[in-house]
Amino acid sequence: MSTIIVKRLDGTTYDLDALGFHVKKFDIPMNNYNLSYQQLGKYGALLTDVQQQQLTIPLTLDITAKDLADYNLQVYKLRRIFRSDEDFYVWNSIIPYLRWKCRAEAVTPTQNGNFWRATDVAINLDVPSGYAETVATTQSPVDFNNGQWGFGEGIPDTELKYTYTTTDFSFWNLGIIPLNADERPVQITFKGDAPNGFTLTNQTTKKSMKITRAVSKNDTVVINGLIPSFNGAASYKDCDHGYLDFAVGENKLHIDGTSNFELKFDTRFYF
Repeated sequence: MSTIIVKRLDGTTYDLDALGFHVKKFDIPMNNYNLSYQQLGKYGALLTDVQQQQLTIPLTLDITAKDLADYNLQVYKLRRIFRSDEDFYVWNSIIPYLRWKCRAEAVTPTQNGNFWRATDVAINLDVPSGYAETVATTQSPVDFNNGQWGFGEGIPDTELKYTYTTTDFSFWNLGIIPLNADERPVQITFKGDAPNGFTLTNQTTKKSMKITRAVSKNDTVVINGLIPSFNGAASYKDCDHGYLDFAVGENKLHIDGTSNFELKFDTRFYF
């Protein structure tokens, strides 16, 4: 099969097959949902809540080496690769533009007698978010030749951009789950003239946020979830305490209170 890549937070990257860890299985399970029901009378129940649970990806590999000493060094290398005191990323080289943020459960490799090998080493990779994320953000150029975008991401047959200068525009959420202000917020940066503040409305989700503070093109307003910041300083009092959610697919947005501005939307998508 294709090789599996592991990337640590410091940027160190490991190609498992190239390092002598022959990957035999990397099977992505379907999403795991927790369904809550309320019993209604004798003959039925009402679905009251749906929650996405963590995902566990089974990774099975063989450890190969040149001799017994090399085998022991390989085991220590495996410990370094899958060290789980912090998160790391893993992805299949066939689809390098989608990655999983995970940690590894404990595993004990078993040597095959006196052979320089351990077969079927099963490592469970826990993904708390339950989803893969795009390597690219919306501020990365949409270029199919750079390995950051590709098939399966639901890219529409239209010019895809996430920097806007018009009062009406569309934001495309390419993922399979909503981008909500309290869970996976989209970072929105505003630069422009708004002497009485401005209001940004998502007409698709019927959500909006009004900035009540006067700003000029020399100011930078960043909306990241529920709290806006002005030139790097958070100020919850300078808004109407609204928030912006983004549905899956096309979101139609409108901005009031300004005509000379630039809006940048920065997020990843989740699959």
